[in-house]
Amino acid sequence: MDEAIAVLEAALARSDKGRQDGPDVRLALRVLRLCGIPADALRYFWESCQGEHEIGRWQNMNAALNGIRGLSRQPKG
Repeated sequence: MDEAIAVLEAALARSDKGRQDGPDVRLALRVLRLCGIPADALRYFWESCQGEHEIGRWQNMNAALNGIRGLSRQPKG
């Protein structure tokens, strides 16, 4: 799970270069879904990656990633 989150962090870091909807991000999101992260949280990140405006894309990706990080720390019960 940590490696998948690291991929999303890297996508966030390069989000000023354009859309971040490449195969690395898609694979990381699939891995996180298999780890139990809810689909709606992952969908928010994915949709944020496709934003056209640089600042809005970064803000939305950052918010989505913070949500994913929080969910990844919750104990499975």
